[in-house]
Amino acid sequence: MTGSRARAPKGQGGLLREHLLDIAGRILEADGPGALTIRAVATTAGVTPPAVYLHFASKQDLVHATCLRVWSSLFDELEAVSRGIPDPVTALHETCVAYITFGLQHPAQYRLVMDGEATEASRHNEDACFRYFRDKVTACRDAGVPMDSTTETARLLCAGAHGAVSLLIHQERDTWPSDTGRYVARAASAAVHGALLTAARTAPPSLSAVTRSG
Repeated sequence: MTGSRARAPKGQGGLLREHLLDIAGRILEADGPGALTIRAVATTAGVTPPAVYLHFASKQDLVHATCLRVWSSLFDELEAVSRGIPDPVTALHETCVAYITFGLQHPAQYRLVMDGEATEASRHNEDACFRYFRDKVTACRDAGVPMDSTTETARLLCAGAHGAVSLLIHQERDTWPSDTGRYVARAASAAVHGALLTAARTAPPSLSAVTRSG
């Protein structure tokens, strides 16, 4: 819908902001980040570009607000899948599954926040994700998993989960594994087992160690 739009009544600016984010989200999902501009959102909303700038100082702010709006649901999803699981290692695995699944379901938002130009908002989001996983790793240590450093272990875990997402979302979808559920489960297992099994030792893997573990 194009054309003029009356200025939002006093006290309803937040409603317009949410409306603009709704539109921005649809544009991002349908046409990609290149199509998400201040002018495109303004035109679709039936307002002038200055009306959009009242809520977003730049295109980058608009893009990141759009992405972080989706990201805000991630922690609820992570808590939902791990809540009630008494084994902290199993809970950590399910959390990684949910994280990787989230990234694959929202590839544009994931790329822009985690791999794009950093902003204060994206840095805050990345820090929140890291601290969340470190808390889960700490629960594993407290339950008896040998560990030299929860920070280092969480860092390696995040590298595995992030890599599993990034490997696919930077490719065309027709190159993705035919069974993404299996890919996600194995990637999560690799990240958790790799991080926890090496949390207190750094000996390189060997054929004998691998065959014994099988």
